[in-house]
Amino acid sequence: MINDRSACSSGDPPAMLEFFLNGAAVESMPGESVLAACQRAGVALATVCKGRGICGACRVRVEAGLDALPPPSLNEARLLHYLARGEDALTHRLACQIAMAEALTGLRLQAHPIVPKS
Repeated sequence: MINDRSACSSGDPPAMLEFFLNGAAVESMPGESVLAACQRAGVALATVCKGRGICGACRVRVEAGLDALPPPSLNEARLLHYLARGEDALTHRLACQIAMAEALTGLRLQAHPIVPKS
């Protein structure tokens, strides 16, 4: 008897994962960043550095699923703290630094509005 699992892993594409940005459902491949999934799906999310984690334009507020996220890297944490300006930096992440995994299915994010410099 053939194990169904081995038959599925023989070249079938990985199961898609779902998260929500601004209330819209977005599908992601496992390991794909939230930013890349949004770009692939045609969902607008700002970026300047093209996903290198240095501009902060793709900052999102985590509305649900924060406990499932791994902690931010030291560089991401520093940038988020700098950008927070009195907000709770602990609930914000960079979409380019969130790699989707099964544990993050259902993650709910809100894009942070970009305020033009005055």
